[in-house]
Amino acid sequence: MRNWLFHPLIFYPLAALFAALVIAVSIEPQKWARPAAPVEGAIVQGALVLEGAAFNSPDDSPEQEMTVVRDFLGRAQTLRIAVKPEQPAPTPAEQGIRVELSPNAAAVIGERPVRIEVSYNPLPVNPADALAVSLQGIAPADWVTQPIPPQSGMVAFDVPASTAVNAIGLRAISAGEGQTYGLEITRIKVIPQGS
Repeated sequence: MRNWLFHPLIFYPLAALFAALVIAVSIEPQKWARPAAPVEGAIVQGALVLEGAAFNSPDDSPEQEMTVVRDFLGRAQTLRIAVKPEQPAPTPAEQGIRVELSPNAAAVIGERPVRIEVSYNPLPVNPADALAVSLQGIAPADWVTQPIPPQSGMVAFDVPASTAVNAIGLRAISAGEGQTYGLEITRIKVIPQGS
């Protein structure tokens, strides 16, 4: 007695469908890069907090490598940035990796100076020596740089005001040569200063 599942009219279409499903899952479309898009973030006690989904679609930079770490379902978890070999310190004309802000998120910052607290994990191989951040708008960027210790932590930056802010710029910095050096950013908190 033959099993109905092994009838050629049933078995071969099911086998082809299963093979297509295995191929689709193996190429991991949920981890493909997404076009840059503004993000909302969360407003907590007057501060703008960017984490998880806020790292979904940052704008890339020619001076750096960027990877959005995602879970199996494609949800953004963290942002890894690494500076390419032999790159000088960032200039005001440079944009770095940009986390674009929605109009509501940018309104929290306004045109005020801010304190930006970046929580990070160093990469296990080739960790960056420092991190630079800036407010990105229509004016040239004022980059503020802080050294980062080689263990997980948080580093704070006091960033001057900028005009028409629409993004936060991030730039890994390293004195190392010949390789990329970077870090994994887990959270960014932007605290407006003054009135």
